[in-house]
Amino acid sequence: MEYAYTDIDGQEGIMLSGRFTYDDSRKFHDLLADWDIGARPDVRLDLRYLTFLDSAAIGMLFVLANRCRDAKGLVTVHNAQPYIVQTMRRVALDQYVEFR
Repeated sequence: MEYAYTDIDGQEGIMLSGRFTYDDSRKFHDLLADWDIGARPDVRLDLRYLTFLDSAAIGMLFVLANRCRDAKGLVTVHNAQPYIVQTMRRVALDQYVEFR
């Protein structure tokens, strides 16, 4: 997985691309450390270039969603491929994030 900070609907967000797997856990946790959820509890994710996510990646997205929720924020997923949205819905992640 690669990530980059980008503009999403006029707000700062994060674009994830490639395959998001267990091997990306260190990189994802570094990303979380860089993004101050206390100051910016609303996280916009652009997933248009995400091609795959495994169970570990789903767990990492739950961690992000819970941290945002604890800070009174929300994760908003933008531009995800239909099969990525379907996967996220199957594991009930749609109860923790909003899709746009």
